Amino acid sequence: MGPVTVLGPAGPVRPAGQKQASVLAALLLSPNRVVPEDRLIDLTWGEQAPRSARGRLQVHVSDLRKLLGADVITRSSSGYAIEVGPGARDLDVFDAVVADARGLTGAAAVARLHEALELWTGTPLDGVSDELAELERPALVERRLAVVEELHELRIAEGQPAETVADLRKLVDEHPYRERLRAALMLALHRCGRAAEALEVYAQGHELLVSELGIEPGPALRDVQLRILRGEDQAPVTTVRPAELPLAARGFAGRANELAALDSGDDGVWVITGTAGVGKTALAVRWAHDARDRYPDGQLYVNLRGFDADDEPLSPTAALAQLLRALGASPSETDDQSGLFRSLLADRKALVVLDNARDAAQVLPLLPSTGRVLVTSRHRLGDLVARTGARSLALTQLPGHDSHALLTSALGADRVAAEPAAAAELAEVCGHHPLALRIAAANVGASIAATVAELRGDPLLALDGAELGAVATAFSLSYQALPADQQRLFRVLGIVPGPDFTPHAASALLDVGTGVATRLLRGLAAANLVEAHAPGRYRFHDLVRRYAEELGDEAEAWDRLFASYLAITDAAVAHLAKRIVTLPRDDQPGPSPVEFAGSAEAVAWLDVEAPNLVAALRRAAVSGPRPQVWYLADAVRRFFHDHGRRAEWLELTPVLLRAARRHEAPAAEALLHLTMGGAAFREGRHKDGIAHTTEAARASRACGWRECEASAVANLGSMLDWSGRLTEAVEHSRRAVELFRELGNPSGESHAMNSVSCHYRQLGRLAEARECLDESVALCRKESLSFWEAANLADLGSVLLALGDHQYAEHTLHLALELFRELGSRFGEATALNGLSAVHLARDDHDAARQAATEALECARQDGDQQAEAVALIRLGRATSGRQHLVRALEIAKRSGLRGLEAEASAALAHVLAVAHPTTARSHATTALAVARAGGFRLLEAEALLAVAAAESPEQAGHAVREALRIWHDTGHVTGAARATRALEDLTARS
Repeated sequence: MGPVTVLGPAGPVRPAGQKQASVLAALLLSPNRVVPEDRLIDLTWGEQAPRSARGRLQVHVSDLRKLLGADVITRSSSGYAIEVGPGARDLDVFDAVVADARGLTGAAAVARLHEALELWTGTPLDGVSDELAELERPALVERRLAVVEELHELRIAEGQPAETVADLRKLVDEHPYRERLRAALMLALHRCGRAAEALEVYAQGHELLVSELGIEPGPALRDVQLRILRGEDQAPVTTVRPAELPLAARGFAGRANELAALDSGDDGVWVITGTAGVGKTALAVRWAHDARDRYPDGQLYVNLRGFDADDEPLSPTAALAQLLRALGASPSETDDQSGLFRSLLADRKALVVLDNARDAAQVLPLLPSTGRVLVTSRHRLGDLVARTGARSLALTQLPGHDSHALLTSALGADRVAAEPAAAAELAEVCGHHPLALRIAAANVGASIAATVAELRGDPLLALDGAELGAVATAFSLSYQALPADQQRLFRVLGIVPGPDFTPHAASALLDVGTGVATRLLRGLAAANLVEAHAPGRYRFHDLVRRYAEELGDEAEAWDRLFASYLAITDAAVAHLAKRIVTLPRDDQPGPSPVEFAGSAEAVAWLDVEAPNLVAALRRAAVSGPRPQVWYLADAVRRFFHDHGRRAEWLELTPVLLRAARRHEAPAAEALLHLTMGGAAFREGRHKDGIAHTTEAARASRACGWRECEASAVANLGSMLDWSGRLTEAVEHSRRAVELFRELGNPSGESHAMNSVSCHYRQLGRLAEARECLDESVALCRKESLSFWEAANLADLGSVLLALGDHQYAEHTLHLALELFRELGSRFGEATALNGLSAVHLARDDHDAARQAATEALECARQDGDQQAEAVALIRLGRATSGRQHLVRALEIAKRSGLRGLEAEASAALAHVLAVAHPTTARSHATTALAVARAGGFRLLEAEALLAVAAAESPEQAGHAVREALRIWHDTGHVTGAARATRALEDLTARS
């Protein structure tokens, strides 16, 4: 499933040469069976085998026995056999994982198929003889492709068509005769609302099959075409239809009048208000579940944490980021998030539940222009009602008949009918409070009357004023009825700062096994003290949490919980791209109670646990443990940075930075400035990014942490380049290379060398840029630095394009793209695709350029990277002569201070406008030239000169074109020189 390799205790070992690899592979393809000598010779040497082949075969087998063990390969009279146990071949592991996936459904099946495909490490049987590869490789390729097809079909069925389009396009290009792949691409495009493109894919396939093979498409492909033509199986244009409602409260009863009011009312904003625990969320969620069919475009839910005792209310920015991710968009601090949210939901039938709102200011940015919004709050939110015309629905304690209905649902009609007076008294003792009634009912034993007597005898004071005294009493009774081990778990769960907890968290809190913790959590759920709101995940009602907190906590339990978060996070991030710099630790990380099979599982865990990790970091910033709080921040920062959560990270890190200053942790302070700088710059806040990174360099130098200093200096080089300060950028990046070399940090050295090459390219020093990149790629391959290998290959492709080697440039960019996709880097994909679009433009293949740029734009927006988005828009604008794309790119560049991209976008816009709007075009061209010259962007200066020429008369344009040609000749830019030469020829012909 890749290069023939043996994995042993010391790591991977390759056989010594092609012949030895061929012998081993031929034996492994027939495990536990004798392979005749003649067949081994044919597969290894082919028809022209030398006379000494038999003797050489014996030597290769002897060497393999030394490598594998003397008893692994056995000799028989006719040949050799290799003994292979279960799971010893990667192919067997692959088949087992695929079989397991086929026994699952939904997201679990998708995850397992991803795991299976991650086992493939390259071209099957790489490094063996041509004879063996030609015979056996096609079957292995087919085996993998069948699973690839199955995975994409499953992803489409799971509502992820948009996420599959780019991959399927590439696969169809690589395997144009596979009708199953083509059908999947058509269906994905159709479900994205792109029926015309889907039918174009069919037409291309039909023409190919008829002209090349003389056959018509098969029935499956024709069936998809017919369904598209009939308008069947079509999703809305915005294909992401979130279904995020939490589980409805078990045994919900009553509130018939309120439900009827919501049913009969129009769409718009509804505000459900009432005291804590009165059932606001239960009512909103119950109605939302009942009304789901009325809102087919999605149901969104956000807990705004307006009255969370342990955490700050969710900011509108963070809430919008959560909502936008649910809708498949990537939030960015610099975008109008509220406007984007409204645009995504415009004219759609969607339901939004905004739970636990603090005030109108928190809610107003989250309101769509259409659909239904349910807001719950302890406050009346009169300002919101006045400003939006919202309908208000105030909840009080349950009326008697609703209390009776709730008890009947919880206890059963027969029991309530047997003790009607006691049931009525129980409702009275509980103040007709829904939460108190549920908890009290969960503790009713043989007699309702006995429970009433116990409640009346409990002197516990109210948690939230006299009106909730009955609730506190019910909590107390329920707690006292628990076994001792469940009581202890209930107390320590009050320590958990995040929104929910798992058996692993409970296990850490109690210092017991996960199985024991799971059993105890189920006991608490049975007593209605916690709620199982998702598989394997539990949470408190906020009043129950406060009660648990008042019962006291255990400092050691908190330390164990935090240590567990840290250990699992360490295990998860080990599957992500390697960090260049890590905070030095006093001790090694503890063992993780959770194991991850690959990066997909690791990212899934980090994604769902992110709110808990943020809450844990906020608490630890105040109360410790230290230095573990800095270790967790260091471990998780790359995930937040690379997976579209930079806005959340920038809300958290100032809290951590203040704590680091307060507790005199200079290394942590330097690291936090470093991560804040990178996140702010990627979010388009360039001044903040440079300021934080400059402070990171100063702080790390002051505390003697040279690795962090080197990383900060390298980052500054890249930032200064993007900002048009090339001379300073070169100085910083060269210094970073020196520092990383002195430190023996190849990952950092490669990063810094990549930056130097980018500066050289912008300055027009193309030969030096290529030399730098060649050296960096070699270093990455030597040290197995996949991410930086991909990054350097992507930049090398751009340099090769400039030098005129279009074929090698395309090959190099495809290598980069494959690596980025294996790593799951959407930003990297966007970078490589932008480079490929430029190659296609240089060949005047505008359709291919448009396709690559469109895919790049999707990737950039999913990642939230402003620079990559602007580049994709420029490529798309050039491929389609699309003014709107270039205007948007120019807006991003100006707002973000991306001076080089501002020049490039202005020049491209001048070309597009030159014929119809020459005055405007001249203005853009002049701006591009001024910006390029001010920043020292030599190649962009030549580009701007061509734009000037396009907007001028032929007589005046000649000088500008000749000046551009001179620059491109001086810099060795073959592709640019060819363009300028053609422009001169056109001018000559016109004159």
